Amino acid sequence: MTPRPTLKPTKTLHTNTTTAAPGFLPSFLDRIPLPRWAIYAIFAAVILLILIFVICCCVKCCCKGKKKRKKKLDQKISMKGISGTTTAALVQPETEDAEYGSADQQRGKLQYSLEFNTSISELTVGIKEAAALKAMDSGGTSDPYVKVYILPNKSKTYETKVFRKTLNPVFNENFKYQIPQKELTESILVMQVYDFNRFSKHDMIGEIRLNLSTVDWNHVIEEWRDLSEASKHEVQFSQIRCRVQCIFSCS
Repeated sequence: MTPRPTLKPTKTLHTNTTTAAPGFLPSFLDRIPLPRWAIYAIFAAVILLILIFVICCCVKCCCKGKKKRKKKLDQKISMKGISGTTTAALVQPETEDAEYGSADQQRGKLQYSLEFNTSISELTVGIKEAAALKAMDSGGTSDPYVKVYILPNKSKTYETKVFRKTLNPVFNENFKYQIPQKELTESILVMQVYDFNRFSKHDMIGEIRLNLSTVDWNHVIEEWRDLSEASKHEVQFSQIRCRVQCIFSCS
């Protein structure tokens, strides 16, 4: 009797096949009724706006740090001036409400010229040069320029070129105003020296306010005069305007 063949048990291999569920981001993008390129463009625009906002905040923080360093440097300079024995007839300080300084602080002085042509009712204001201006920057220099206008009308406002990193700029610029002689004797000429700042407000170093009724118009006037402290109203107006300009330039 032949033995029955033994059957070996066969092993069945079970392969587990799993279908991966789609990711959250692709499924979320599929629900948006826009083409993929439009969605990516929107995301890129949002990221760009966030970067611009962060950069503006960093610039603002840097400007605040520069102001603090400038105040400390100005205090050191004023203390050195007290110990000296020189008799400087030049004056120089700051312009903000917190930075007005006392009247004996030095601001510098400005040389200007005045000439009035009666036949054509034309006033020529010459901004010649400035000397020993206050150092407004942390490096011990300033970027000065001069703004000129006439009150009370203030119809035209002129500005000289900006001179970089100097306390003794030579401007040699002339500005002409058409003004009747009657109005001339009732007007005030304002010449303001500013320190230019690219990313923050422009600091006023000092100003000269000249009552034109006191001027002898029979000859050309050319003289030096000390810069005085800016009026609080002018400083506040300048701060508001410069802050608005900074906001628009950052945005």
